Amino acid sequence: MSNNRNFTPNNGKTKKRRNERAHQMKIYSIGSVLILLAIVLLLNILLDNLLGKALTFDFSIERSNSISQESEKFLETIPDGSKIRIVGLFEMPDTVTDTKYQYIVPLLGDYVRKSRGKVTVEYVDIQKNPGVISELDPSGVYDLSKQTGKYAISYNGKLDLIDPINCYTIDTEYLDKYDAYMATGNNAEYTFTNSMMSLVKGYTSKAYIVTGLKEEKSVQLKKLLTSLGVETSELAAASGFKIPDDCNLLIFNGPNTDITESMYVELQAYFARGGKIIIAVDYYIENTTETYKNLNRFLNALDINIETCVVSENDPSYQLNTELNDSLADVNPGFAQFTNEKKLHITLARPLGSSGVHSENVVTTPILTTSAKATKSVANSSNQAEQFGSDTGAFNVGMYAADTKTMGEVFVFGTLNFTSDDYFNKFTLNDRDADFTKAIVRSMIPSSASYNINIPVKKIDSYMLAENKATTSTSTGIMIVFMIVLPIILTSMAVIVYNKRKNL
Repeated sequence: MSNNRNFTPNNGKTKKRRNERAHQMKIYSIGSVLILLAIVLLLNILLDNLLGKALTFDFSIERSNSISQESEKFLETIPDGSKIRIVGLFEMPDTVTDTKYQYIVPLLGDYVRKSRGKVTVEYVDIQKNPGVISELDPSGVYDLSKQTGKYAISYNGKLDLIDPINCYTIDTEYLDKYDAYMATGNNAEYTFTNSMMSLVKGYTSKAYIVTGLKEEKSVQLKKLLTSLGVETSELAAASGFKIPDDCNLLIFNGPNTDITESMYVELQAYFARGGKIIIAVDYYIENTTETYKNLNRFLNALDINIETCVVSENDPSYQLNTELNDSLADVNPGFAQFTNEKKLHITLARPLGSSGVHSENVVTTPILTTSAKATKSVANSSNQAEQFGSDTGAFNVGMYAADTKTMGEVFVFGTLNFTSDDYFNKFTLNDRDADFTKAIVRSMIPSSASYNINIPVKKIDSYMLAENKATTSTSTGIMIVFMIVLPIILTSMAVIVYNKRKNL
């Protein structure tokens, strides 16, 4: 049998053609990868320059780097052609991580993106470029040369200053113990938006906060008032104490010592001409022996007396964390329009008793009252609480008095939970007590209710591993899978595919 199949001798040409083809495939593959990398790099550069800001995303849990809808709505109300200029009075740091600017710098960038040109942000080292000082504050009122590290907000010739540290709620106990700041909440958006709003819409009223009576600072209270359109200034306690004519509201925020005789006379005259007053005291280490003789002289005429003791709440349903001096108090139904809460938070509260004086035109009403099981305590020589007297009953810790003839009004609190930085730093300016204070201010200065953006305080983002979500071992396992196992699998697949196809 003959075999008619054609026979071609192996002269090496077929192998050579295959090698040439494989070589060309290698060059083509490498060239394609290089071209792809070049295209990706070019697109990355172009997109970063052209659309970098538009393609910036906020992946923080609390949306710390983005403004809320409330702030966006405010930005829309800024008149076209107007500009808000925000100037950081310092050189922009290379990194803001773990600094007081960490939650501020990216947030301000979002204001710029969403304002459509109405907000600008810049950073200027005023030591190197002092000319910006005369641009922002030509009259020198704010002494900007001494404000390095702060933000200046300018609008139509008006100026406001923001200290970055005041954009956070602070752990005051940690500050007292270690003389260092520990942020407990991010209040940057609340602070910047309300500052800009006050500049754009203008202040509608003015409040004076009395200083020089050994009181604590009122940073958060000022911020609360600013959000209501109320401008704030400090009024020093002095021998020539005089309440300015433009004072719409006078505030005593936690004085630890009594007012002077001249202050008593001026306070009495201010109330008689229709003055509005808020007085808040407490019972604490610095003032346990203070009887507030002159301040009580003024209040006694209104049937109110600040007592030299502290309320101890013995009803467990009113106590907070089983503390006798940290509890709830009932809101008088007559003030129900100020809050949706039935009870409000009081701490280290002095009872406000009756003086027995009933003036013809003055109406005095309780605001907050303890449970019927409360008692009174005083501090002994070791500053420990001891029961004061044998009385058990409901005690007023908030009182209101109004002169129906002159329209003078005074709100008196035996606790600082409605005015103090210590309380607001811990519970924020969106707390129920803070909302109650806002309602009080609105009632005393109706025009102040024209605007207020109540932006919630954001939590400080935590990057610690939660045991119920991830552990160190699982995180390490995930890293090994993505960094080692998957690359090995993909490389092996590539080698197998290449070896299968190179002889085709």
